[in-house]
Amino acid sequence: MTWIITALAASMVVSIGNMIDSHLLSKKMPSLTSFLIPTGLTQLVAACILLLVFPFPNNPGASHILAVIGAASLNGCVSIIIMNTLRKSEVSRVIPILCSAPIFVALLSIPILGETMGYWQWLAVMMTVTGAILISLHFGQGGGKTRLHKSFFLLLLAALMSAVASIGFKYGMKTMPFWNAYGIAAMCMGSVMLIYSLRKSNLLELKNLPQRTQKVGLIIGDQCIGILSAILAFRAMSLGPVSLVNALLNTRPVFVFIFSLVLTWLVPNFINESLNKRTAAIKFFAVILMTGGIVIISISK
Repeated sequence: MTWIITALAASMVVSIGNMIDSHLLSKKMPSLTSFLIPTGLTQLVAACILLLVFPFPNNPGASHILAVIGAASLNGCVSIIIMNTLRKSEVSRVIPILCSAPIFVALLSIPILGETMGYWQWLAVMMTVTGAILISLHFGQGGGKTRLHKSFFLLLLAALMSAVASIGFKYGMKTMPFWNAYGIAAMCMGSVMLIYSLRKSNLLELKNLPQRTQKVGLIIGDQCIGILSAILAFRAMSLGPVSLVNALLNTRPVFVFIFSLVLTWLVPNFINESLNKRTAAIKFFAVILMTGGIVIISISK
């Protein structure tokens, strides 16, 4: 029972972080780069602490270390794509598509690992794809044309990149514990973010930011929430069956939808969300479809 509560807590905590991400990026920060500088620095500080506190095991294997470095660098690029999308899009549309990564892992396992997929797994793929398309549809007003959100294919690419990264992490952690892999990952992700954003003009923008201390403090707190969710997820996986834990961790789109609904009702300007009755019903159905498909894949694999 403890692992169920811990896994659900991890999913809920990371969803809270997504809400804060959306708020900061769309309402508080003038640009993506001004957000990425303190974010990258926080990741580097966390990495240094983890790598000092948790020493590496003997002979972790060069290929495994390289796999984690490659996966983390890829995840850094995914983070930039997601954060940039959150500045312009609704968090309840962005996160569910990103969470479709397990579907790509299952599909990639066919050519890479020679695995096969049964009827339930193919049904899960169809459910997830249908949900992803539904949640990305923008219905035209007054007879206007219905279209896919312009970031749909970019988010699918990010989900695919995340799936490839997760395979790299799984391979890398064969010879090293989570804390070492997470330390390397934080170091690489922080470095990618700073390489992308660390420019003199961006530093000046951050320096001249109104209420700088408050906003940077919020970003650091937001990153600590992400670290806490990772710790909870790792704890859940150490207590319960990995497949069932992954299934519970992938309920994040449900929490994101619920939180966005509540925030839009209580604090209308906190995040960019348009949730009239029709849109809310479509999003709810799409989230249930996607979450169901992802859970089926997680359990069956």
